[in-house]
Amino acid sequence: MKRMIMGTVFTVAGIAHFLTPERFANIIPGFVPFKKFLALFTGVLELIFGLMLLFNKYRNWHITSMQAFLWAVYPANIYMLTHRSKIGLSHVPRWILILRLPLQWVMSDSLEKLKK
Repeated sequence: MKRMIMGTVFTVAGIAHFLTPERFANIIPGFVPFKKFLALFTGVLELIFGLMLLFNKYRNWHITSMQAFLWAVYPANIYMLTHRSKIGLSHVPRWILILRLPLQWVMSDSLEKLKK
């Protein structure tokens, strides 16, 4: 069940990167170059990760890669919280963006439990 939920989350997030790449590019901190490329690239990774989980085609090192990915994109979550007006997210309640931060730990821990 956990595998299916995580697979769905990654897959839906990956697809969203292709539907609204500008939205994802906007949450990448200002000092990082090639924002649109990175938004699309992270979408590809999320899609691959999601499908691997959904079809149960992964090994432990894939899980470790997924966990590393979660931590690599963590600065974008912090940037969303600290620059929400600047990037057009002032309509999103601050508490939602705050709750999103510990979600990375929960997701990483859930992935850890999927190791075979």
